[in-house]
Amino acid sequence: MIQVYSPDNTDYEHNGDMTLHPEEATIHVILNGEWTATMEHPIDSEGRWKYIVDNAVVKMPSFNGDQLFRIHSKEKNDSGVSAELTPIFLDAKEECFLVDVRPTEKTGQQALDIMTAPNARYHAKSDIKKVSTTYYRTKNLIEAINGNDDNSFINRWGGEILYNDYTVTINERVGGDYGVQVLYGKNIVKDGFSETIDMSEVVTRIVPKAYNGYMMQGDEPWIDSPLIEKYPTVHYGTITFEDVKMRADASEDDEANGVTVCDTQEQMEAALRRKCEEQYESGVDKPKVTIAVNMELLQNTELYADVKDLEKVYLGDTVYCNHSKLDITSDARAIELEWDAVRDKIKSVTLGKFQYNFLNNVSSVMNRVEQAIREDGTLIGQQVQGIINGVKAQMKAQSTVAKKQSVRAILFEDLDPESATYGAMCLGTLGFEIASKRTADGRDWDWSTFGTGRGFIADFIVAGTMLADRIKGGTLTLGGDNNTNGIAKVLDAKGNEIVRLDKDGVYAWGKYISDGKTMNKRVTLEEGTLMFSDKAVSNNINVSYANYPNGVGPMLAFRIGGTATDATNAKTILRLTKDCTYIDTPKIQFANGTGKTGRLEFSDGTYIDVSAGGITGGHTKEGDF
Repeated sequence: MIQVYSPDNTDYEHNGDMTLHPEEATIHVILNGEWTATMEHPIDSEGRWKYIVDNAVVKMPSFNGDQLFRIHSKEKNDSGVSAELTPIFLDAKEECFLVDVRPTEKTGQQALDIMTAPNARYHAKSDIKKVSTTYYRTKNLIEAINGNDDNSFINRWGGEILYNDYTVTINERVGGDYGVQVLYGKNIVKDGFSETIDMSEVVTRIVPKAYNGYMMQGDEPWIDSPLIEKYPTVHYGTITFEDVKMRADASEDDEANGVTVCDTQEQMEAALRRKCEEQYESGVDKPKVTIAVNMELLQNTELYADVKDLEKVYLGDTVYCNHSKLDITSDARAIELEWDAVRDKIKSVTLGKFQYNFLNNVSSVMNRVEQAIREDGTLIGQQVQGIINGVKAQMKAQSTVAKKQSVRAILFEDLDPESATYGAMCLGTLGFEIASKRTADGRDWDWSTFGTGRGFIADFIVAGTMLADRIKGGTLTLGGDNNTNGIAKVLDAKGNEIVRLDKDGVYAWGKYISDGKTMNKRVTLEEGTLMFSDKAVSNNINVSYANYPNGVGPMLAFRIGGTATDATNAKTILRLTKDCTYIDTPKIQFANGTGKTGRLEFSDGTYIDVSAGGITGGHTKEGDF
């Protein structure tokens, strides 16, 4: 059903002011591009057409459910009314203005929360864990999300956009992988089916280089693709892997930042081989495919059987395109589609390449591979996302094994959002996956937790005991999310807490040692005592605090020898209190011994002894001092 709401009616939860019966109503969407709709309505006797006015809102079926569209222009002629519409979220261009908004070191969700704050009508969702910073001054929300400048959300955080009334979802990717396949390579250009195959960037023989130009030795310094025999010619390509270095070229913290550091030629060649294999796994040896399909025309052709599953493809979905001649399967995305809102079905779809996966950025122009660790030490989230996608693919593969079932091994699910047990769990011989919500398009579960024989991956992990020796990169956040005080503890062998990190600071009940890298120096902090020494802990000086009674008050003491807890055989040489400074040394010397030495005598027979500018003793009427 297609309904229209008058410009002054904003109660979109209930029926509109009139039901429309358009002859045509088409929604056209482009992945991270324009979303538009057009409508053709006849001049009907009931007067429905009269409700089609500027700024009215139309609710009509789309590929992601009923959606609200704002009429921004219309034209009436003798036969009917034509209207052009845009998603209602794009109203934010007019009424959500960012005067000075600065998301700083925020994840995708945190940044969007700040960006939508100026107008409570608009909401945003994101699963992007990447942390970034940007400034928006005197921009509307739509500019800030997907504008042309470098500061836009899409340019800073990445992601793909899906509009849903007053909510925008910007996830790492939209759509899903539902196993849809099409056949191509038949030179089809008729009945609404056309294909474009781009072989210009195919590489089947990589000549790899490490940092500083190091290469594999021998007459064949390359790694071949498993698909090299499927092509009539070899496709050479040189790729420089800046994150593979020889030890002589490595910086001090390269290994900690994910750089592969090699000591020998053999180690370097093994690392380059692995890098090349990763490139082939990412599809650098496969052609880019673009397929445009008119679904209505295909229904009446004999070739429709090859692409009938495309009726179920929505924006962002992955489709596997099998080349009938080369026997090579390339993956493509549904990057553009038209939806027939009158018949509530897909009208046409364009399949092509649209991926933020860093592995697809390899080109003859760049001639390099992006690293997982940026120069500033931050982690590129797309690589971590690639690991998660790989686990998803493994879990989905179970459906091809469980031949007797239509589900992936065993699927438990509760589809009622109001139920306390809402969610899903899939079990199989390869592992399990768990979801607590549906995907943005509502067609599948948003699997966020995976467990296989090789490990466990989850968006949020709550566990009693975890092995943490394989945690690398990223940011560990304590507290927040309704947890007023996130705490990290370090325990000794007896289970006693010796270090704690919480919202108030860092506490240590053990011993903290800081050694110099190049000099024989050590600083030790233990039991509130600060010790300066060499690495052998000899000739040490200890600084400690004490609170003496009888009015002396707090005292800071410097002593030679002993330890933090044992002052036996130690000597206190300096004590500082609120009223006095005590020095216990044989002599006091100033300015490196350049002061005067001698005796100051007075007429009454008293005198003061001076050594190197400092008073060392003397005599008064009361006696010597």
